[in-house]
This record gives sequence, structure tokens and C-alpha cells, in this order.
Amino acid sequence: MLSKMLTLVYDERQHERFRSGDLVAEWYGRYPSLFDNQDFEIVMNQARLGYHFFEWLTAITLYEYMGLLSIIEQYEYKSHKRKQRVMGKIIPRGILGLIQDHKLEFRHVQCPDLLVFAPDYSEWFFYEVKGPGDRLRKNQLKFFKALEQAGSQPIRTIRFHRFRKKPR
Repeated sequence: MLSKMLTLVYDERQHERFRSGDLVAEWYGRYPSLFDNQDFEIVMNQARLGYHFFEWLTAITLYEYMGLLSIIEQYEYKSHKRKQRVMGKIIPRGILGLIQDHKLEFRHVQCPDLLVFAPDYSEWFFYEVKGPGDRLRKNQLKFFKALEQAGSQPIRTIRFHRFRKKPR
């Protein structure tokens, strides 16, 4: 469970630009295949708090280096029509049912942060993203295990550490 841990570093200046909304707008304009209007609105309402930065950075990194697309957070909600359409194309029915109806059984835990997929829908997997100080919680682990047992791909994890300059 939770295979393939990847660790990346980020520059705090990027995070500050994201909080200001400048980087959000730049990324939204540059990556229309990753972020839709709903993503943009949600993030712009919460960017000043620093939320969603690591998820967006992960989606961009996977796109730039591997050519993979992602749908980001809240894809389990029916109000996210585009995300629901993508899920319907790639996720088996049993897993889809668990994604869309798991809140009570798993105490309102959310789905993994990213649903990542090949542009031709031939490959897909989940990524859980953790920023500095963030950790996997018991309810997340239980839900992620249930997803895997339902036939999901192993859930991958990415952890970010802040870039620190070496002293001269």
C-alpha cells in the first residue's frame, strides 16, 4: 500500500507567489489541460492560505516530465462535471462507486489528491501529496487500503521538502 514514495523540493518563493494569486493565474493560463474553471475558483479563494500549492505543483511536474494528465482534488463530487467524465472513462465501476460514496464509512476522508492518467486513458493511478509537516492519517490509510483492495492501482505518494541553500 502507498507505494513509490517520491520526494521533491520546492522553492518558498514559488509558494509565496502562489499565495498572492499571481502564480495561480499563470499556471491556470499555461496548463488548461490540467486546471479548469472550478479548480481556479477554489484555489483563488484559498490561495492566500497556501492551500493546493503542492497538488498543483505535482500535477505540473507529472505533466512536464512524464506527459501525464491529472484531475485535482474534489473529483468525487458530482458538481465537478469534467472530472466526473474523466473518471467515467478510466476507473472501473466498483472503484468508482467507492470513490463517490465513501464519506460515512471512512469519516469524511477525501480521495487521494490527484487522479493521474495517460492522455489516451491507457494508464491511471492516484497520487497523495504531502507538504512539509503534513502526514497520512489513519482514516486516509484505511480508505486508501479499501481503494486498493477494490482493484485500484497502488496509491503513490509524493512528499515535498523546502529547498535550503547550502551555506557558503
